Amino acid sequence: DKTTAGYIKTLKDKPGAEDMLLAMNFRPHGANELRLDRPTVDDALLYLGISALEKARESEEYKENKAKARFIRELNQIRRGGDDSEAETIRRAAFMAKVVSEPAGGSGALIQLTLGEDVVRRRFDGDDVLRDVVNWIGGHGSDIPDKLVSRDWCLVDINRYPPTPIDTQKNADRTLQYIGCWPSGRLEVQPSSEEWKKGSNPDLKGSSRGLGSAPTSVLH
Repeated sequence: DKTTAGYIKTLKDKPGAEDMLLAMNFRPHGANELRLDRPTVDDALLYLGISALEKARESEEYKENKAKARFIRELNQIRRGGDDSEAETIRRAAFMAKVVSEPAGGSGALIQLTLGEDVVRRRFDGDDVLRDVVNWIGGHGSDIPDKLVSRDWCLVDINRYPPTPIDTQKNADRTLQYIGCWPSGRLEVQPSSEEWKKGSNPDLKGSSRGLGSAPTSVLH
Protein backbone atom coordinates (compact mmCIF):
# COMPACT_ATOMS: atom_id res chain seq x y z
CA ASP A 1 0.00 0.00 0.00
CA LYS A 2 1.75 3.16 -1.23
CA THR A 3 -0.25 5.35 1.15
CA THR A 4 1.15 3.79 4.33
CA ALA A 5 3.66 5.68 6.47
CA GLY A 6 6.23 2.90 6.00
CA TYR A 7 6.10 3.07 2.20
CA ILE A 8 6.19 6.85 2.16
CA LYS A 9 9.16 7.00 4.54
CA THR A 10 11.30 4.30 2.93
CA LEU A 11 10.28 3.95 -0.73
CA LYS A 12 8.28 6.94 -2.00
CA ASP A 13 10.20 8.96 -4.60
CA LYS A 14 13.33 6.86 -4.04
CA PRO A 15 15.06 6.34 -7.43
CA GLY A 16 14.58 2.80 -8.68
CA ALA A 17 12.53 1.60 -5.66
CA GLU A 18 9.29 0.86 -7.50
CA ASP A 19 11.15 -0.46 -10.55
CA MET A 20 12.86 -3.04 -8.33
CA LEU A 21 9.53 -4.17 -6.87
CA LEU A 22 8.10 -4.54 -10.37
CA ALA A 23 11.19 -6.52 -11.43
CA MET A 24 10.47 -8.94 -8.57
CA ASN A 25 6.96 -9.53 -9.99
CA PHE A 26 4.99 -7.07 -7.86
CA ARG A 27 2.12 -5.78 -10.00
CA PRO A 28 0.04 -2.58 -9.76
CA HIS A 29 -3.39 -3.02 -8.24
CA GLY A 30 -5.44 0.13 -8.42
CA ALA A 31 -3.78 3.52 -7.99
CA ASN A 32 -2.02 2.94 -4.67
CA GLU A 33 -1.14 -0.73 -4.34
CA LEU A 34 1.57 -3.08 -5.52
CA ARG A 35 0.85 -6.77 -5.00
CA LEU A 36 2.93 -9.91 -5.21
CA ASP A 37 0.52 -12.76 -5.94
CA ARG A 38 1.51 -16.21 -4.78
CA PRO A 39 1.63 -17.77 -8.31
CA THR A 40 4.17 -15.14 -9.40
CA VAL A 41 6.53 -15.50 -6.44
CA ASP A 42 10.04 -16.27 -7.69
CA ASP A 43 12.37 -17.17 -4.81
CA ALA A 44 15.46 -16.58 -6.94
CA LEU A 45 14.31 -13.08 -7.92
CA LEU A 46 13.51 -12.22 -4.30
CA TYR A 47 16.93 -13.45 -3.21
CA LEU A 48 18.67 -11.40 -5.90
CA GLY A 49 16.65 -8.32 -4.97
CA ILE A 50 17.45 -8.63 -1.26
CA SER A 51 21.13 -9.25 -2.05
CA ALA A 52 21.24 -6.16 -4.27
CA LEU A 53 19.75 -4.03 -1.48
CA GLU A 54 22.22 -5.34 1.08
CA LYS A 55 25.11 -4.63 -1.28
CA ALA A 56 23.83 -1.12 -1.96
CA ARG A 57 23.75 -0.42 1.79
CA GLU A 58 27.46 -1.18 1.97
CA SER A 59 28.37 1.32 -0.75
CA GLU A 60 30.06 4.63 0.10
CA GLU A 61 27.36 6.51 -1.81
CA TYR A 62 24.62 4.96 0.35
CA LYS A 63 26.51 5.71 3.56
CA GLU A 64 27.13 9.31 2.50
CA ASN A 65 23.49 9.86 1.53
CA LYS A 66 22.30 8.31 4.80
CA ALA A 67 24.68 10.50 6.81
CA LYS A 68 23.51 13.59 4.91
CA ALA A 69 19.85 12.76 5.53
CA ARG A 70 20.57 12.28 9.25
CA PHE A 71 22.48 15.58 9.30
CA ILE A 72 19.61 17.49 7.66
CA ARG A 73 17.10 16.05 10.13
CA GLU A 74 19.26 17.08 13.09
CA LEU A 75 19.94 20.53 11.61
CA ASN A 76 16.23 21.10 11.02
CA GLN A 77 15.47 20.06 14.60
CA ILE A 78 18.04 22.53 15.91
CA ARG A 79 16.70 25.34 13.74
CA ARG A 80 13.08 24.64 14.76
CA GLY A 81 14.13 24.73 18.42
CA GLY A 82 13.78 28.50 18.52
CA ASP A 83 10.07 28.23 17.74
CA ASP A 84 9.09 26.54 21.00
CA SER A 85 11.96 27.06 23.43
CA GLU A 86 12.42 30.30 25.32
CA ALA A 87 15.91 29.23 26.43
CA GLU A 88 16.95 28.63 22.82
CA THR A 89 15.54 32.01 21.80
CA ILE A 90 17.66 33.67 24.49
CA ARG A 91 20.82 31.79 23.41
CA ARG A 92 20.29 32.81 19.79
CA ALA A 93 19.74 36.42 20.80
CA ALA A 94 23.04 36.31 22.72
CA PHE A 95 24.85 35.19 19.56
CA MET A 96 23.18 37.87 17.44
CA ALA A 97 24.11 40.54 19.99
CA LYS A 98 27.78 39.78 19.23
CA VAL A 99 27.38 40.21 15.47
CA VAL A 100 28.73 43.42 13.98
CA SER A 101 26.32 45.85 12.32
CA GLU A 102 25.46 45.11 8.72
CA PRO A 103 26.99 47.59 6.24
CA ALA A 104 24.52 50.12 4.92
CA GLY A 105 23.53 50.76 1.34
CA GLY A 106 24.38 47.35 -0.07
CA SER A 107 28.13 47.75 0.54
CA GLY A 108 30.43 45.11 1.98
CA ALA A 109 30.75 41.41 1.23
CA LEU A 110 27.61 39.39 0.63
CA ILE A 111 27.86 36.09 2.52
CA GLN A 112 25.55 33.31 1.39
CA LEU A 113 25.14 30.50 3.91
CA THR A 114 23.51 27.14 3.14
CA LEU A 115 21.92 25.44 6.14
CA GLY A 116 20.55 22.13 4.96
CA GLU A 117 17.72 22.94 2.56
CA ASP A 118 17.72 26.68 3.31
CA VAL A 119 19.93 29.57 2.22
CA VAL A 120 20.37 32.76 4.25
CA ARG A 121 22.32 35.88 3.29
CA ARG A 122 23.90 38.84 5.06
CA ARG A 123 26.50 41.50 4.34
CA PHE A 124 29.73 41.98 6.28
CA ASP A 125 32.69 44.35 5.92
CA GLY A 126 35.89 42.86 4.52
CA ASP A 127 37.72 43.46 7.81
CA ASP A 128 35.04 41.71 9.86
CA VAL A 129 36.31 38.36 11.11
CA LEU A 130 35.16 34.76 10.85
CA ARG A 131 34.01 34.87 14.50
CA ASP A 132 31.36 37.40 13.41
CA VAL A 133 30.06 34.97 10.80
CA VAL A 134 30.02 32.09 13.32
CA ASN A 135 28.05 34.25 15.77
CA TRP A 136 25.59 34.98 12.97
CA ILE A 137 25.31 31.24 12.33
CA GLY A 138 24.65 30.74 16.05
CA GLY A 139 21.69 33.06 15.65
CA HIS A 140 20.13 30.38 13.45
CA GLY A 141 20.73 27.59 15.98
CA SER A 142 22.78 27.92 19.14
CA ASP A 143 24.17 24.36 18.93
CA ILE A 144 25.70 24.87 15.49
CA PRO A 145 28.89 26.74 16.53
CA ASP A 146 29.75 23.99 19.07
CA LYS A 147 29.27 21.34 16.40
CA LEU A 148 31.70 23.22 14.16
CA VAL A 149 34.27 23.39 16.97
CA SER A 150 33.86 19.68 17.83
CA ARG A 151 34.12 18.86 14.10
CA ASP A 152 30.91 16.86 14.11
CA TRP A 153 30.01 19.33 11.36
CA CYS A 154 32.17 21.64 9.27
CA LEU A 155 31.90 25.05 7.65
CA VAL A 156 32.82 24.68 4.00
CA ASP A 157 33.90 27.36 1.52
CA ILE A 158 32.10 26.17 -1.60
CA ASN A 159 33.53 29.00 -3.71
CA ARG A 160 36.89 27.24 -3.65
CA TYR A 161 37.78 24.21 -5.72
CA PRO A 162 37.75 21.72 -4.27
CA PRO A 163 35.30 22.92 -1.57
CA THR A 164 37.35 23.58 1.55
CA PRO A 165 36.44 23.02 5.23
CA ILE A 166 37.48 25.95 7.38
CA ASP A 167 38.83 25.51 10.89
CA THR A 168 36.54 27.94 12.74
CA GLN A 169 38.75 28.01 15.84
CA LYS A 170 42.09 28.60 14.15
CA ASN A 171 40.63 31.23 11.81
CA ALA A 172 38.19 32.85 14.24
CA ASP A 173 40.00 36.19 14.29
CA ARG A 174 41.05 36.27 10.65
CA THR A 175 39.30 38.70 8.36
CA LEU A 176 36.80 37.68 5.72
CA GLN A 177 39.15 39.05 3.09
CA TYR A 178 41.93 36.83 4.42
CA ILE A 179 39.81 33.67 4.33
CA GLY A 180 38.63 34.47 0.80
CA CYS A 181 35.09 35.74 1.43
CA TRP A 182 35.62 39.08 -0.26
CA PRO A 183 33.87 40.59 -2.22
CA SER A 184 31.48 37.68 -1.64
CA GLY A 185 31.43 34.28 0.00
CA ARG A 186 29.47 31.06 -0.31
CA LEU A 187 29.59 28.94 2.83
CA GLU A 188 27.78 25.76 3.78
CA VAL A 189 27.40 23.81 6.99
CA GLN A 190 27.98 20.14 6.16
CA PRO A 191 28.45 16.84 7.97
CA SER A 192 32.15 16.19 8.50
CA SER A 193 34.20 13.50 6.85
CA GLU A 194 35.83 10.94 9.13
CA GLU A 195 39.19 12.62 8.44
CA TRP A 196 37.91 16.00 9.56
CA LYS A 197 36.26 14.55 12.69
CA LYS A 198 39.57 13.01 13.73
CA GLY A 199 41.41 16.30 13.24
CA SER A 200 43.33 14.97 10.26
CA ASN A 201 43.10 17.78 7.76
CA PRO A 202 42.73 16.62 4.15
CA ASP A 203 45.61 17.53 1.88
CA LEU A 204 43.71 20.11 -0.13
CA LYS A 205 45.58 22.29 -2.56
CA GLY A 206 44.29 25.47 -4.11
CA SER A 207 45.13 29.05 -4.83
CA SER A 208 43.94 32.02 -2.81
CA ARG A 209 40.65 33.73 -3.64
CA GLY A 210 41.35 37.37 -4.39
CA LEU A 211 43.90 39.94 -3.32
CA GLY A 212 45.16 39.45 0.23
CA SER A 213 43.47 36.10 0.82
CA ALA A 214 45.13 32.97 2.13
CA PRO A 215 45.81 29.83 0.09
CA THR A 216 43.50 26.87 0.73
CA SER A 217 46.05 24.91 2.78
CA VAL A 218 46.17 27.62 5.47
CA LEU A 219 42.47 27.49 6.30
CA HIS A 220 42.04 23.90 7.49
